[in-house]
Amino acid sequence: MMSLQIPEAGVVEQHVHLGGAVPIHRLYEAAVDRGIRLPVQSYHEFASLLHRRRDNSGTLERYLEIYEVAERIQSGPQAVRESVLIALNGAARTGGSLAVDLEGEATTPDKQQLPIRALELRFNPMKRNGNGIWDLDRVMLAACSAVNEIRTAYKGNLKAGLMVCLGRDLPFEENLILAKKVARWAEEGLPVVGLDLAGPESSNSLKDPARLEEMAELYRLAGPKVGRTVHCGETRAIDIETFINTVKTLEPERIGHPLTAVRAYCENEDSSGLKLMAERGITAELCMLSNLLTGAVQSIESYRTILNAFDQFGIRYTFSTDAPSLQKSTLAGEIGSLLQSQAVRPDQIEQSFETAAQTTFLHRLVH
Repeated sequence: MMSLQIPEAGVVEQHVHLGGAVPIHRLYEAAVDRGIRLPVQSYHEFASLLHRRRDNSGTLERYLEIYEVAERIQSGPQAVRESVLIALNGAARTGGSLAVDLEGEATTPDKQQLPIRALELRFNPMKRNGNGIWDLDRVMLAACSAVNEIRTAYKGNLKAGLMVCLGRDLPFEENLILAKKVARWAEEGLPVVGLDLAGPESSNSLKDPARLEEMAELYRLAGPKVGRTVHCGETRAIDIETFINTVKTLEPERIGHPLTAVRAYCENEDSSGLKLMAERGITAELCMLSNLLTGAVQSIESYRTILNAFDQFGIRYTFSTDAPSLQKSTLAGEIGSLLQSQAVRPDQIEQSFETAAQTTFLHRLVH
């Protein structure tokens, strides 16, 4: 791929959501098979509804609207297990290809430009327990059994771990249950490697100190065995003061889409967010296409400015797809687009591969 030096061990992808990692036709088949009521009448309407494009996204809130549909279809132990298997197999099979077809399969399956050999897959079990119908432990055990099955099937050539997402849009009590269970799951040696906070930033920006302290309590309860990341600064709902307070309070090792820090520097010459990330050695998780679809980044060329800002302050970053199946994208394809647009240099991409391998939470797995 444009003379990139690809790591011999393959590439680590850090930021992928289960709700966006199962091909649309597989979600439809599962819904029909299980008799799940859908908001549309035909497969073609369903495919058009779930496929994330600029004309049906534009904001983070609109981008996330259809996740409720995917989460409903993926609810229950068996559905979660199947979804994790499909997502991990898909990453290994198609993630290294430059493009996928309408069914989510690699257009050139014999040419893996960027082989993915390790993946952190994140999801919210609370949003897949059918409003309490299914036991959370059974849901997570099903996901973990899929991870272990993949490890065995790929004979160690595909490493995987699960990350649990707390929900900005969930009540504190439900997030509290999740945080306590994360600590226990990790203590029991399940392949649960990280904790995240996800959801519409406008629903709970954590600007309120009381809400932020509640979230800090949840991160503490999750315990020391899991890595910490947080979605923070993807949209302008998070101002620079809130960004800084969130980082200082939650103490994440990585941040998903920390664009507020870049905006503050480029628009207002306020480097406080970037300096804080640099001082604490926090890694930025970047997702090129999803940021374009949500309007968080206005053009692919903007990544030149974003990466230059991170480089200036010595902040490390990685690239992931976020929701490859709903975007019909691959990591190889997204990185190829960045290189073709000359928004990034090859050495920046190569450094991101190294950073992903160094900062993955998969190192926390108990073998």
